[in-house]
Amino acid sequence: MNMEYTHQPDYFFFAHRLVLFLEDHLRKHPHTEAEFNLQSIHHQVFGHDRASSSINLEGILNIADEYQFQTQMGALPLIQSYMIHFDNHVLKVQFHPASIQSLVAGQSSIYPKVA
Repeated sequence: MNMEYTHQPDYFFFAHRLVLFLEDHLRKHPHTEAEFNLQSIHHQVFGHDRASSSINLEGILNIADEYQFQTQMGALPLIQSYMIHFDNHVLKVQFHPASIQSLVAGQSSIYPKVA
């Protein structure tokens, strides 16, 4: 019996869901740094898609860190940097302070360009 595995990860969809999750978190807790348990992201953001919270997470974050906010200094990314600690099951994210201010002020994010 031969079964072909044809699942294609939807990086852009999951990146958008992750950004929405982060925006919601920042509206409630507008801090420049945050830590998230990968298990909670696995359930809340990726709908139990284990690959998205493990091997595909870097690719998803590479798209998510392209989302920007218009600030007084121009368009700046929401995510300044991130670090994945798979051994501790933690994602650490550092946010750009000016982007947080724009988010809290009610501005919408600028989506990355997909060609």
